[in-house]
Amino acid sequence: MAYTSETISDLEKEHQAALNTAQEKMMADLNEAQTSGDHTKIQEASVEFQNITTELAQEYTKRIEEINALNHKAVADNEPQIYTNNRANIDLNLLVYDGDRDFVIEFQKDELIQDTLKRVNENSGKFKSRKHLLKSSLRLTKTLAPMLHEIGEHCKNTLKLKADIEFFVYQSDIFNASCYPPDDNKLYIILSSGILERFSKEELTFVVGHEIGHVLFEHFDYPVRQILDEGENHLAPIHAMKLYAWNRNAEISADRAGLLCCQDFEAVGRTFFKLSSGVTTDSLDFQLNAYIEQFVDLEEVLNDANHDPSDWYSSHPFSPLRIKALELFNKSETYAEFNPNITGEITEEAMEVEIKRIMSLMEPENLDDESEHSEKIQRLMFLGGYLISNADGVVDDSEIQALSSIVAPKIFANCMMTIKGLTEDEMIDEVQQLTKDLDIVLSVMQKLNILRDLSIISYADGEIDDSEINVLHNLARLLYINTDFIDRVISDAQGVN
Repeated sequence: MAYTSETISDLEKEHQAALNTAQEKMMADLNEAQTSGDHTKIQEASVEFQNITTELAQEYTKRIEEINALNHKAVADNEPQIYTNNRANIDLNLLVYDGDRDFVIEFQKDELIQDTLKRVNENSGKFKSRKHLLKSSLRLTKTLAPMLHEIGEHCKNTLKLKADIEFFVYQSDIFNASCYPPDDNKLYIILSSGILERFSKEELTFVVGHEIGHVLFEHFDYPVRQILDEGENHLAPIHAMKLYAWNRNAEISADRAGLLCCQDFEAVGRTFFKLSSGVTTDSLDFQLNAYIEQFVDLEEVLNDANHDPSDWYSSHPFSPLRIKALELFNKSETYAEFNPNITGEITEEAMEVEIKRIMSLMEPENLDDESEHSEKIQRLMFLGGYLISNADGVVDDSEIQALSSIVAPKIFANCMMTIKGLTEDEMIDEVQQLTKDLDIVLSVMQKLNILRDLSIISYADGEIDDSEINVLHNLARLLYINTDFIDRVISDAQGVN
């Protein structure tokens, strides 16, 4: 087909409608083929769907270029300006990480997510941040914490905030900070006693700026956990994967606000170093370059058999990716627009492309890769996902749809046919054999990605029961991954706000 829209916004709607139509046809064809037991038609339906979506993507890109040519504008000029200056008088559309913004645009056009979000807001009512904080923590006045208020005033001026900042502290040795949903004229930031006592002024400035960034970019608009809870009967597992991917990308935008306030990249490095190591004394001679180099090769670190991988995976990007993404921003022409003391070494486009590549390390492996072991990996993903979905005795259409999105058409069609003739014990036996065959060829990173994605799919309906957790634990053991990793992923999933 050829798109005919004259504007980018209309093209987005036309493209989404075409994708929805293709998806509905695939599900109808799959149901018909399964009923008749026609293996060929199952494969044809999956192949046709992926061919159509590929063609649509090509036509979509082509039409964007045509629209830009007609308007005599560069592609960058057509990027949607979705952030307002309601909270701050800085250019948030320039500051935001593209990956964060692009997911928000997609969510705004997704009727299922918007309908679910509407129900969340209707059922939850307005959360009274200040009332809750006054009951659960200590409000830090200017008299009690003069340095913290100095930091707050500096961040307010740097980010040109229109609201005041109120600080709270709670007792905990764990280094943590968060922001609460703001009122019209006030922002609320809460710090643990551990981070308040053991971080320097410059480090706290980055932390405070980061939390303010979440407010400026309206990250509260998409409360992941509540959306998944409310949408358990409507949202597909693929929605959960997208929401968590956005949650990680949102941290990159907030980090940029933190750097704007701190304006000291070495202090930012020390902050991440303390968060990663827990070491806050002078017993270690911190050197920023050495710290960055230590974490550049994630594959090497995660393949260390003595390393506990559960510390590296959460709903947030792990620290090495964040510091590398911020290093690129620190050298960019984009940052130079906000900080006159910076000479941009790399363009905005080059920066965003490289950060996107870096962030892709936390995305699913490319299962369409025609490698020697690709078929076995995809079969393992399908069977693992099916066993998790079937743990409660029911596998619904949305779960089948999610599996079709991560498995190549040929493998998907074969799995759909053979799954009907297998008992649960036979599926388990096959999974055991597959993990045995793949143990040597799969990197730790690949194993973690597989387990994380299966964990997210299992929680897509907003809850996860003991039977599903048991399946995940068994899969982790078969892949020689500590089951604490599964608990950490699930805990992070349920704790996202």
